[in-house]
Amino acid sequence: MSVEQLILGTFNKSFDKYFYDELVVGRLAHTEFKNGIKKGDEVDVKMPALITLFDYDGGQLPNAEVATSSATKVRIDRGKAFHFEIEEIKKKEIENAPDMKQKVELAKEYSADGVKQFAAGVDAAYAKLYTRAGHYLDNDGAAITLTATKAKDILAYMAAKFQRGDSNGHNSWVDGKMIAIVPPEYEFYLGKLDIYGNVESGHRKLEKGYIGKLCGWEIYTSNNITGVSDGEGGIDYYPLFGIEGKTLAGGVSSNLNTMHYMPEKSFNACYKGYGLFGVGAPRADFLGTVKIKAPLSV
Repeated sequence: MSVEQLILGTFNKSFDKYFYDELVVGRLAHTEFKNGIKKGDEVDVKMPALITLFDYDGGQLPNAEVATSSATKVRIDRGKAFHFEIEEIKKKEIENAPDMKQKVELAKEYSADGVKQFAAGVDAAYAKLYTRAGHYLDNDGAAITLTATKAKDILAYMAAKFQRGDSNGHNSWVDGKMIAIVPPEYEFYLGKLDIYGNVESGHRKLEKGYIGKLCGWEIYTSNNITGVSDGEGGIDYYPLFGIEGKTLAGGVSSNLNTMHYMPEKSFNACYKGYGLFGVGAPRADFLGTVKIKAPLSV
């Protein structure tokens, strides 16, 4: 197998294997791979089905509910591309590696970073959907400046809002499936809590960005949470709250469309590729946010 084929194959395998693992904000979403999509396409993303629980006193059951999943349309309107060159000496290093395992490891230096950056781009797009949130902790339009106590209070408030549901009494809380995505600064304030040792339960530490559980929320941290300038030199952040896999929707290219070519005036190898995606927020009642300030000081 040539170095060119090896790197192309490694890109495809890395994308298939690691893309979902690199998503953090995307844990709130149902993301589907789509073949042959073009920019401007509208694609259907099939959302997981929901069922309704009802009180039961031991008597006769009502008629069975038809468990149907819904579909939401997502416009493919974003993309990320890459274009890089591998010097001839690096090609020789890969070619001369003693076995295929080491060849693949050397090739992964390029594919791993490409997959990480593409996933980060999708995550950042999901984070910008905070404007669609149906649950919002209002502070008369002003950002809430975090303290350790307020960091916990926000989690408790959002838990109550989701459990209470909308004006029709539709509960938006699913035990064991509630996720909060916060910026790293928020984690700093959680670390000031006396109960932080209980927050870091540790059983999901291998998941990217996982912090722990508090007030019923599985809490993750992400650099991709949206930050907006407050016009005075500070940043307002918008952490997100929702149901795992059922709050947001996305369609993503099934691969990074990678190809290689030989430049005219060298023996190096060049690689280029791109991926397209689109995101949406079909369930505003499953999405919450709050505007915060989180200045760091020791």
